[in-house]
Amino acid sequence: MGRVVETGEHSIWSIGQRVVAAPYLHCGACHYCRNGQPTLCDRLFDISIYPGGMAEQVFIPAEMASRGLIPVSDGLSSEYAALAEPLGCVIKGIEDSRVKTGDSVLIIGDGPMGLMAASVAKAYGAFPVIVAGMTPSRLDAARHHFADMVIDITQSDVENEVRKFTGGRGADIVIAAVSLGETVLDAIHCVRPGGVVNAFAGVPNGTTIPLDIRLLHYKQLNLTGSFGTAPEHMAKALRLLEHKKVPADAIVTAIYPFSKIQDAVDHAFQRQGLKTIITFY
Repeated sequence: MGRVVETGEHSIWSIGQRVVAAPYLHCGACHYCRNGQPTLCDRLFDISIYPGGMAEQVFIPAEMASRGLIPVSDGLSSEYAALAEPLGCVIKGIEDSRVKTGDSVLIIGDGPMGLMAASVAKAYGAFPVIVAGMTPSRLDAARHHFADMVIDITQSDVENEVRKFTGGRGADIVIAAVSLGETVLDAIHCVRPGGVVNAFAGVPNGTTIPLDIRLLHYKQLNLTGSFGTAPEHMAKALRLLEHKKVPADAIVTAIYPFSKIQDAVDHAFQRQGLKTIITFY
């Protein structure tokens, strides 16, 4: 999130206007863009801001300024608007999973992205939304702000608990929000026949899992993944934040000035709280 300090000729933006910028911009013309899959764009990283995050000023290419900048409303704080990119990734994941009203959704992972995924699933009408994790403070946050039900995986078997919550079927949709192949395998065991499993978290190169193809065939499972975000998802994120459909005050748990950036990194590295915001004022 930032403010416009200089514009090019014929710019639609005003000096001082608050905006968020997409981290990269799809071309809009390739096969994937034409088929509504912008983060698979052949030229996804050709257009991006420079030099990137943690800079006092960044250069926005002209095409990014026309298609990849989103205005921030006066009713939304800059600290909360800074969530537009990660929340946009979550929205894309929820939409890729085809979450709809009344779906039961299991999020495996109690990190910031997992808890935001739970919150967005609720905003899209899912019920119940279940979070499974192992960090006491984050499970407590999930219980109070993000989910309808919480499973502590150090105390309970996730699959058994999910089946209790869903009449024995399994969850309609399971989102794997931990960077482990085992999490995707757990998700497959927790989803109902005909349900959707989304490998949402990135994993190291070469990560594999054993997959019983008979299980895939006879349960008619839908396996998908979700990567990145596009300007339209970030715009939706800002609207959810503005209308308080996601609890931004529970997501942003620490704010540091730029002069304390190392303290902010250390704080986040220790997995304290959820999202840490750095300000330049």
